[in-house]
Amino acid sequence: MIRYWVNRVQCQWNSTYRFYSTSTLGGKNDYPSYQIHKPVMYREVLQRLKVQPGSIIVDCTFGLGGHTRNILESCKSCYVIAIDRDPEVFDLTKDLRKQYSDRLITLPGQFSQLGSLLRENRLNNLKISGILFDYGCSSYQIDSPHRGFSFKKELEGPLDMRMNSHSSSSLTAFQVINSFSESELRDIFYFLGEEKHTKMVTREILRIRQIAPIQTTSELVKIIESQIPYPAASKSISRIFRAIRMYVNDEIQEIEKGLKEAELVLEPNGHLVTISFHSIEDRIVKKFLQSTCTPSKFMDIDEYPQYPHDEFKPSFEIDEFPQPLLPTTEEIEWNSRSASAILRSAKRTSAPPLGQYLKD
Repeated sequence: MIRYWVNRVQCQWNSTYRFYSTSTLGGKNDYPSYQIHKPVMYREVLQRLKVQPGSIIVDCTFGLGGHTRNILESCKSCYVIAIDRDPEVFDLTKDLRKQYSDRLITLPGQFSQLGSLLRENRLNNLKISGILFDYGCSSYQIDSPHRGFSFKKELEGPLDMRMNSHSSSSLTAFQVINSFSESELRDIFYFLGEEKHTKMVTREILRIRQIAPIQTTSELVKIIESQIPYPAASKSISRIFRAIRMYVNDEIQEIEKGLKEAELVLEPNGHLVTISFHSIEDRIVKKFLQSTCTPSKFMDIDEYPQYPHDEFKPSFEIDEFPQPLLPTTEEIEWNSRSASAILRSAKRTSAPPLGQYLKD
């Protein structure tokens, strides 16, 4: 199953794969002060969302509200619908939600169900002019030991890694590590973490868990360290933790479905902005934009007689900004967690949506 997931999102990279950085919009001292959360590439996000008076923006990854706050402050007569699958963030952002109660609606849920969430809350008739995805887990989740996302020793916690830790029915990292077979674990680590040293680590996991269950993040780190020497261990630990998190939260499916939902919801000329943090996330976004911006290269119209036109028409077009975009040096100095960020953006056309025709 893991092999199938990842093979679906592999795509040909252009022979020349250039990354761009925006011209400096001010020095590092121009960045505002954030006590808890620093939104990644927030100025570039605002540029590409093109927020106008009356705009309605959907922040699909609300978190602690960094991007939402910036959007609302950038235009005093715009609105934000903010979505997050982590119920803890809504209590942590109650001051923000109170401050902007006249222009901010927050909805608990997964962005893969964007259309349903809007319909259930009678918001589906609104004209959505922008959608933002900031993938991965938030700084709050990483820095909260009880969530089990971090591999740092000082943030030791239970092997959980669920985005929604209040859900009793969802899979946990503990279950993955202590019950999955060797082949299943190796597939997860290799295909979702892009980790090559899978055999030694998985066999040691199986050996240790026969003695006693592996309970904490630190225990898992020690197992990896015992099999992979430093400095290589550092990257392997990061990749394996990322892989488990992605599997637990079904992140590939979430991103794929979320992009298709965004295509259905966005108004013509509405702007889509995505921020990825590693190649798997970025490949999904890139493949989606390639297919929807130049569909004739990737789909045969004869296979889809239900399509309402004689030829596929692009449902998105790349906007005027360079693609993809990396954070500036000043941004990384201000927020080191932005270092691996990759931003892409596109504009919705008036053509029918293509997501339903894209092959998995």
